[in-house]
Amino acid sequence: MKFLVTGGTGFIGARVVKNLLERHIPVVVADWNADPEVIAQLVRAGADDRDFSDNSGAQGPSPTLEFVMTDISDFHQVTSIFQKHPDITHVIHLAYVMGAACEENPHLGVRVNVLGMTNLFEAALWRKLEHLIFTSSETYYGSSHKRFGDRPVTEEDYCGPSDQFFYYGAMKVLNEFMAEKYVKKHGLSIACTRPPIVFGFGRKRSSIQWAEDFATSPALGKKVVLPFPPETRDCWIYVDDCAEQLVRLALKPRISHFAYNNGGHSVTAKELAALVRQWLPSAEIEFDNTKPPTPLIDSMDGTRLEREIDFKPRPLIEGIRAHINAARASAGLEAV
Repeated sequence: MKFLVTGGTGFIGARVVKNLLERHIPVVVADWNADPEVIAQLVRAGADDRDFSDNSGAQGPSPTLEFVMTDISDFHQVTSIFQKHPDITHVIHLAYVMGAACEENPHLGVRVNVLGMTNLFEAALWRKLEHLIFTSSETYYGSSHKRFGDRPVTEEDYCGPSDQFFYYGAMKVLNEFMAEKYVKKHGLSIACTRPPIVFGFGRKRSSIQWAEDFATSPALGKKVVLPFPPETRDCWIYVDDCAEQLVRLALKPRISHFAYNNGGHSVTAKELAALVRQWLPSAEIEFDNTKPPTPLIDSMDGTRLEREIDFKPRPLIEGIRAHINAARASAGLEAV
């Protein structure tokens, strides 16, 4: 068993890699904008040696962990990974251009998010992978919860491209459509999860930086102003739990469904701030009532995934505590 994790030095990707290393599973990490600090953290997490190379085939990779700079929109770069590592059996695909960057540069978004994803589908077909798991998004359901009424969304709910507002969400719909075509036509094992807001310490490339700041700033004694009203409701999941879900799903001998909601905890921004203050009573958290609510869904049903992998995300208050303590540890402060 050997995993390829694309986007493996990103916010979720790095947690996935660490999770796999803790299970003593060899990992190839592919990224095109790797953070040296994250690389060092991953090396410490589970490898005695490492090789970070381009696609020229540098010598001396670690048997446990190897890094490769890869533009997944280039099919030859993708295939070169599998040529160099013919023993790759599983892929967790997380390399993606996020929301704001898609809006600013749709050409780049299409290259990475559509062509890059298709390149991985082709690789799965060519290499006959055991499983390819990728992250879709809550944006699959559109930019508002109103169309679904006062209930959590389920995997059977749908929001077509004509009702999408962002390029990002429309690309996720297309990704899922194409993946299911590959599954039905070629019998591949491809599945996706649909995460809500994924929070935790260390988010660096994001269009929702407030999902970092809401807890990190108070943890470091700083004031934070969240860019939406206090009544705004969203669904939240801690990053390590999201990573655990992806790994457990990939390790299943047989996967029962194509799509899975990650689930999570539905709270208002005011309730979220109150949870932060349970750990940091003096936290200065304010809201901007001049801004609209977040263009996201409010609540999702994660029952299908919980049953599939026998794992339930931790209580929100414990995820917030873990986030706070990671931020405080980075500054040399005591845990709460």
